[in-house]
Amino acid sequence: NHQPPTKLKNPKLFKPFEMYVKMYGLPAYGEMDPTWFVAITYSFIFGAMFGDAGQGLLLFIGGLLLYKLKHIDLAGIISCAGVFSTFFGLMFGSIFGFEDVIPALWLRPVDSMTTIPFIGKLNTVFIVAIGFGMGIILLCMVFNIINSFKTHDVEKTWFDTNAVAGLVFYGFLVLTIVLYMTGHKTPGNIMMIIFLGIPVIMFLLKEPLGQLVEGKKPKAEGGVGMFLVQGFFELFETMLSFFSNTISFVRIGAFAVSHAAMMEVVLMLGGITDGAGNPNWIIIVLGNIIVCGLEGLVVGIQVLRLEYYEMFSRFYTGSGREFHPYDNHAGKEN
Repeated sequence: NHQPPTKLKNPKLFKPFEMYVKMYGLPAYGEMDPTWFVAITYSFIFGAMFGDAGQGLLLFIGGLLLYKLKHIDLAGIISCAGVFSTFFGLMFGSIFGFEDVIPALWLRPVDSMTTIPFIGKLNTVFIVAIGFGMGIILLCMVFNIINSFKTHDVEKTWFDTNAVAGLVFYGFLVLTIVLYMTGHKTPGNIMMIIFLGIPVIMFLLKEPLGQLVEGKKPKAEGGVGMFLVQGFFELFETMLSFFSNTISFVRIGAFAVSHAAMMEVVLMLGGITDGAGNPNWIIIVLGNIIVCGLEGLVVGIQVLRLEYYEMFSRFYTGSGREFHPYDNHAGKEN
């Protein structure tokens, strides 16, 4: 009659990120521990939003020293994020805001544009960010299916918006968009009806369908009319959430562009314009420190928001209770 307690066990590299998992809630017994997922995605997204090889290296070294000396989990997280900031700084060709010192191994966020059908020219990092978000959402749906299957929850395994029905619906939409944007032929009407229409019906009738599969008699609380009205509004909310959750990942590209723009202002104030003038290195150093601290804080919060609202909400409940080992002293007090 009682839920077994949870004790997290992760490699040393991922251990600091347990703090973020515990802030949301411990995994229930049998539920997937998302610590490794948070560690990888948080560090990767932070680096993409805060791509600067010089500042990233400082975050890595400073965070590592603080973690080793004071054993502060947040410092360990900053250190891991700094590694990816350094990596993306090299990809963007940015070091302490200077974009003419090292070549960009991939692109420069402010200047790179891509032409896509119907919309026109759009910043490349925005397109990549949305594509990355689509992939993450699909992956979270797979996690939800695995978790729900392990707990024998039929509705959340097959008929929910994050279940098999949701995976088919959203996956087909993503495939259609990708085909359209790349100039390929999109699926026909029959395919649309099968891969979009049937999942929508499953969303609408998920409760009675789940009851039928479990061998129970379907019930419509409040009557059939109320059930359909409620289902319609829930369906509308679902469609809206698919769109808003996907667009939410644009912030990854937006912060990558804003970081480059902010550092350009710092260099301008420091007297570095087109390589001319006498640079004021005090302003440049202070500007780097302010941007590194202020933007690093904002980016850290924004990435955590993506983790909790766009990812965790799709597959993770966090309803577990912490394991407290028994000892004689505690036993005597009880």
